Amino acid sequence: MVKCKTIKAIFLLTLLLIPIGKVIAGISITPAFIRMDKAMQGKKYIIPVRVTNQSAKKTEYFKVFVESTTKLINGIPASKVIKWTTVKPKNITIGPGESETIKMTVQVPKGYTGDYRIFLAVLQDPKKYNLKIKRKKLNTSVGIMQLGKTSTRIPEFKTHIKALVKINVPVVIRALKPGQKIKLKSREVILGKLQVTPSLIKSKAMTVTAKLKNKSRFDVLVNGSCTILNKNGTKKLMKTNFDQKLIVQPKAIAKIDCNFNSPLPRGNYRIQSDIKAQVKGNKKQIKITKRQKIKITKELARLISGRGTVGGDEHITTPLLLSPNMIQQEIFGGKVRKIVVEVVNPTAKKLSISSKFNLTNDNRVKAIIKPKRFKLAAGSSKRISVEFKSKDKKAPIYGYLQFTTKKSKGATPATIPVILLPEGIKQKHQAKIGDFKAVLTAGGSRIQFFANAISGKKGKESLYLTSSLSLTDIESGLLVFNQKGSLSTEHLLPGNSVQFKGGIDFDKLDDGVYAVLLKIGSEEGNLSIANKVNMVINRDIAQKIKLVTNN
Repeated sequence: MVKCKTIKAIFLLTLLLIPIGKVIAGISITPAFIRMDKAMQGKKYIIPVRVTNQSAKKTEYFKVFVESTTKLINGIPASKVIKWTTVKPKNITIGPGESETIKMTVQVPKGYTGDYRIFLAVLQDPKKYNLKIKRKKLNTSVGIMQLGKTSTRIPEFKTHIKALVKINVPVVIRALKPGQKIKLKSREVILGKLQVTPSLIKSKAMTVTAKLKNKSRFDVLVNGSCTILNKNGTKKLMKTNFDQKLIVQPKAIAKIDCNFNSPLPRGNYRIQSDIKAQVKGNKKQIKITKRQKIKITKELARLISGRGTVGGDEHITTPLLLSPNMIQQEIFGGKVRKIVVEVVNPTAKKLSISSKFNLTNDNRVKAIIKPKRFKLAAGSSKRISVEFKSKDKKAPIYGYLQFTTKKSKGATPATIPVILLPEGIKQKHQAKIGDFKAVLTAGGSRIQFFANAISGKKGKESLYLTSSLSLTDIESGLLVFNQKGSLSTEHLLPGNSVQFKGGIDFDKLDDGVYAVLLKIGSEEGNLSIANKVNMVINRDIAQKIKLVTNN
């Protein structure tokens, strides 16, 4: 009999039991995953697992046991960890629509701590099932698959092989000493050498890879980013995050990947990897930064130059939150009301911040920002005041308040658009779309389109921009593509420009001539401009695509 204290220990144990069980071939098992978050040394725990036969007619027979997929678990032989467990009953018979409960007992001996991953296996009993190969005479003359080999001759027999159903339920045992607190140290998570290779993904150009070793005794969650810097490490060029958050098992080595859309030209650079690691189930994180020199050789530059997506969004922005997100005022009597801006540092580091006003239109304006330079602690905010004094009281003021930090040198500044209009001013749009460009990218699998919308310095603002790209087959007159495009910013101020980007998979277009129409408009400002070109596709020539203007 199981002691009362042993049963109570079940409730003291934190188990992550996924309520949705595994269902394979009419067999349901609940839970589908078991995680013992606090298995104290020397204490016995009982885990109930329910197996259900969902068949309406068949009786099923199972063998139940514990196994491991590796020889070592957390640095010790798997056979030793399996001996910590017992399973009752080891053989079960389940009638149609019936269920049976298996009790798995876990008792960690003294002297062992860490995460240990094993599997509770439920296997159809091979002694109860007829696994002999059956042969049936055939009268057909159609070739069939025989034991994995294709036969084109007239077969004499058809072969059937019956397989057993086996379901593995992962069980993670976190063994702890009484009162033990888990601490992850930076020396327990080791990042190896960073390397640049051509990406295996068509839409990406290059991949930064490294091996990461977990020397701790617990499962570790790892996330982070990779940044490409210039030769001296003073300017950030590109940044991307890890493809996914990783779970690295104890004493195991995992591979991290950072995929970049755009290739690097030949030359010397620095690369920096910023990693956040934490023991699974713990909130406390450790931060690991590794920076090293890399060289893009002539051969590597050649391999990655034609790959990736040209114009990929990997630009780095200054990590600040600003309020308001736009400054708009109507000026009366040439006087601009004082403006208050709140700057928030959402990062975990102290930042030194500089600010300035960048005028985009024709006017003589003095911007007084107080304070112009200041420091912000992690998570804190500061209010600054901004005053504008204009020489020409009847002229509008357009521009951007820009905020930069020393730690984000080379990153795109955080900005606030400024629109100050004198009372009763009348304006007209001076925006137009520049030259259209089309590039075959992503290993020749995608066409990427580019164009800049430029506004004259004496024009009118256009707010909350929208864009669309359409392709029409000239021969048939059918619309073959119509989609929204991507814009570098949502506002177009006088004296400024906006870049359009859009694309289509190359295999979706047959050889021929297409009318390419780009439209850019605005929700506020009544902007509506367009540019139309013809695109010739011919796969028999080296260039494959060519744009022809309609002038």
